[in-house]
Amino acid sequence: MQALSYLSPAIARIHPAWEQVLSTPEIQRQLAAIDRELQAQQQQGKTIFPPAAQTFNALTFTAPADVRVVILGQDPYHGDGEAMGLSFSVPAGVRVPPSLRNLYKELAADLSCGVPNSGDLSHWAQQGVLLLNSVFTVEKDQAGSHGKLGWQSVSDALIDAVNAHSPGCVFLLWGNWAKTKAERIDASRHLVLNAAHPSPLSASRGFHGCRHFSQVNAWLLSRGRGTIQWGAPAPQNSLF
Repeated sequence: MQALSYLSPAIARIHPAWEQVLSTPEIQRQLAAIDRELQAQQQQGKTIFPPAAQTFNALTFTAPADVRVVILGQDPYHGDGEAMGLSFSVPAGVRVPPSLRNLYKELAADLSCGVPNSGDLSHWAQQGVLLLNSVFTVEKDQAGSHGKLGWQSVSDALIDAVNAHSPGCVFLLWGNWAKTKAERIDASRHLVLNAAHPSPLSASRGFHGCRHFSQVNAWLLSRGRGTIQWGAPAPQNSLF
């Protein structure tokens, strides 16, 4: 891979299997252009989230062939200390955002389990859940500000890699934007589940009651790929 400036600490941390995806000439050109823009913004004194080394955090835990579930988000949280390079996730100790709170409510209702006691979803990622945002960076307090930097072609390439190399996984497409990715997925090999986004603006219109977590585990188990431990391993204090 060509040398980059802003993104090099993040690329150094990714699982080696993802390097092949990011090393194609087309993606290398795109990353170089994004890198130049991020450098320029940083030199202008703008704050970019997540921290540079965490930009590709979702790619550090597992290889494309080992992905069991994909949860697609749109772009990172734009508040101080929230974004950590995993869709929907915030570091331990940070207040659980509304969308993740609704996600936890559905999890508790679906599986009758205790929910994690923080918003850090790293324990999902460690089990082969790819928490992938379409756009990997954002300017502080400016939601959607990096939507036109070209990140979508990078995330599409990552989705294509999972589609091609995973022996069978579940894609959770929550919200209209995520549903547009369905055309990239081979539904004869993978399970695609659609629902409304867990945002407070839409959760009541089809996310609550979707029972996706139990469906994921049933499908994975039927194909000999085990199950995901979604909930807390022991009773936790309520977040609600």
